[in-house]
Amino acid sequence: MLEFKPIDINDKELIEAHFKKENHFLCEYSFTDIFIWSKHYNTMYAESDGFLYIKSSSDDEYEYYTVPDGEGDFKRAVEKLLDYTKEKGEKWLFVSIYDKQKEKLEEYFPGRFEFEENRDNADYVYLAEKLATLSGKKLHKKKNHINKFMKEYDGRWSYEELNDDNIKEFFNYQVEWCNLDNQFLGELGAASTALKNYKALGIVGGILRIDGKIAAVTLGSKSFDDTMIVHIEKADHNINGAYQMINQQFVIHSCKDVKYVDREEDMGIEGLRKAKESYYPEFTTLNYTGKLK
Repeated sequence: MLEFKPIDINDKELIEAHFKKENHFLCEYSFTDIFIWSKHYNTMYAESDGFLYIKSSSDDEYEYYTVPDGEGDFKRAVEKLLDYTKEKGEKWLFVSIYDKQKEKLEEYFPGRFEFEENRDNADYVYLAEKLATLSGKKLHKKKNHINKFMKEYDGRWSYEELNDDNIKEFFNYQVEWCNLDNQFLGELGAASTALKNYKALGIVGGILRIDGKIAAVTLGSKSFDDTMIVHIEKADHNINGAYQMINQQFVIHSCKDVKYVDREEDMGIEGLRKAKESYYPEFTTLNYTGKLK
């Protein structure tokens, strides 16, 4: 029987050995992402016969699993999971299924799974160069926000990268921001874990200041050599252009050596979806949920 255990920072090498075989442009296949959110979603993992199993849960009645990943007998690996969930009496779903996994499940288990596209969990992926330059007609409004910000706060704003000296300020700003909206309290835990382990995780971040006071913060990590995932981005809604500035400055300073910036999903939140779509992603990542019929 599969034995699941909590994810620890020391599991980074083992789990990334599976995740880094291919870039699927889904943040659920980033060790940093699942680790910093692991307490919030009770994320656990198991390894058996060279296959990796990831399990998480939320406030609903379901347990969530990623499709077993590994080399060898794929059918047997999935059957192990089916046996496990049956013995546990769980109500469960496969999540973050990408195209190749869907095809394999249909091939090895014809007609046994029902799939549904999960639009709310689609990652928004952008070209780093476009986010840095904001060139072109489509991004003209974003550039205007930047220009207005720089004009209004000329000589008063600054950007600095995350370091040991400003990490406490960063966290205090995250606490202040999250206190304004209880639905983001889970993100406070994720931010705390990320900051405590930022060197071990290879996390980079940025702070935007006006008159020395923090106006926006962001955190990201390279999931693959060509991709930076933005895990956290927060700004003062009352400062016009703050979000656009922290977005652009982070890309300029920390994304010079990547082609893509993955700004994760919108979780079905209308305002967040509009904001992410307004930057005109290069593509959004198609993924599915799957359940037994």
